[in-house]
Amino acid sequence: MLSDRFRQDKDPEINMTPMLDVVFILLIFFIVSTNFVQQSSVEIKRPQASTATSVDGSPIVVTLDTTGRVYFESKEIDIYYLPGKLQQIASQTPKAKLLVVADTNCPTGVTIKVLDIAKQAGISFSSVASEIR
Repeated sequence: MLSDRFRQDKDPEINMTPMLDVVFILLIFFIVSTNFVQQSSVEIKRPQASTATSVDGSPIVVTLDTTGRVYFESKEIDIYYLPGKLQQIASQTPKAKLLVVADTNCPTGVTIKVLDIAKQAGISFSSVASEIR
């Protein structure tokens, strides 16, 4: 006579709950990380210059797209808030540098306005990014 523990009256079961928890966590991670990639990418066609040089250090980056929208450190902001952000950085870092990455079709007035705001904020070194021709 066999003992009861060797009888297999029940079908074996696999507990799927931990695997579903992991799948949902991975799904949430990919959804959130996909949004970060889309927010940080601004397509810019930089102008070309034969005398372009590189900027030393890690400058503050202000990006201007074709319509003149302003992106501060890859996040879109209203140009109204740019002086406050630049003044805050200039007070914390006296030798801060600004790099304006403007699209070829960006309105020149917006570029000049950003450079003027930077100078008024106390950032003495500003440059406009370009590609070497």
